[in-house]
Amino acid sequence: MDALSRFAHRTVIAAAALCWVASAAAQGKAPIEVKMGWQPTMNGARYFIGVAEKMFEKEGLRLSLTKFTAGPPFFAAFQSESIDIGFMGFQPATTGIAQGIPIKVVAIENDAAGAEGLVARADSGIKSLADLRGKSVATKRGSSAHTALLRGLEFAKLSPNDVRIVDIDVTALIPAFTKGDVPAAWYWEPWMGLLKRQGGVLIATDRDVGFPVGILWAAREKWLKANPEAMQRLLAVLDAAAARIKQQPKQAAAAVAKELALTEEHVLEVFTKGASWPSNAESLAATYPYTMDPRSIAAGKGIAGIMTENAEFQKAAGIIKAVPDYKQAIDSSHLVRYAKRK
Repeated sequence: MDALSRFAHRTVIAAAALCWVASAAAQGKAPIEVKMGWQPTMNGARYFIGVAEKMFEKEGLRLSLTKFTAGPPFFAAFQSESIDIGFMGFQPATTGIAQGIPIKVVAIENDAAGAEGLVARADSGIKSLADLRGKSVATKRGSSAHTALLRGLEFAKLSPNDVRIVDIDVTALIPAFTKGDVPAAWYWEPWMGLLKRQGGVLIATDRDVGFPVGILWAAREKWLKANPEAMQRLLAVLDAAAARIKQQPKQAAAAVAKELALTEEHVLEVFTKGASWPSNAESLAATYPYTMDPRSIAAGKGIAGIMTENAEFQKAAGIIKAVPDYKQAIDSSHLVRYAKRK
């Protein structure tokens, strides 16, 4: 994964920290420190735009960052209070809540149904999901891609026993694929796109198998109760970044491409075809598929319904033991407050 090994994120953060105090002061906001977990997934694009364009500094947020390569490792960090807030896929958040991790869902980052999927080597003989029978397929256990793979197998009337699932971290994925160690892999962006650019063929996305997938923001309950103003500032950053993606997609793609050491063409493809990022107002609309609307949540719909369905699938697959009440895991109050202040 040569491109990602050149990842310059830490350098950008260090430079941004130098102007943080001045930026916060210029905005007339007392600084607030936030311990944030992040991962180099293109589906968290608003975070990277916020970093590239110093939106966090302008809102008076000073970030202490911890990097993860997938959602499940966030759990221990939340438990130990090493991080306050972070973004991860619907599926790992569903798992974490079922395991008793003390977090609340506070915002929706994106709908990524077309930005995660199965890519096969051109010489693998895999042209459809049914062709996976008897083959090895890589994914990251516990991730949204893992659950999507299980859904894809079910869709093709296969069972997990019909394939050999290989657990590979994203840091080792590209070499394993290019060497032919695995003929196919189900991953999220940017790895789905990087596999395609290594000569892989896209076989199916989460959208094709009817698997709702996206990124959400989750925060520690204790921190959330003590830091309502920090949440308001974070939501302002997310709104500004969403507007940039919609109004200036090429400029936004350039910013994210630089942060992740990707091509602008790759990022723009995801922005325009693979995923979509809602404004805060859109994520509160009752008609939005993953809505945070309080009345919808109380009725077990929106993101609460999606997570419940995901948990039921995980329980049937033996990933979790019980399905909790996800209505209690969603905290829309900060979004509602933000909407009233706008």
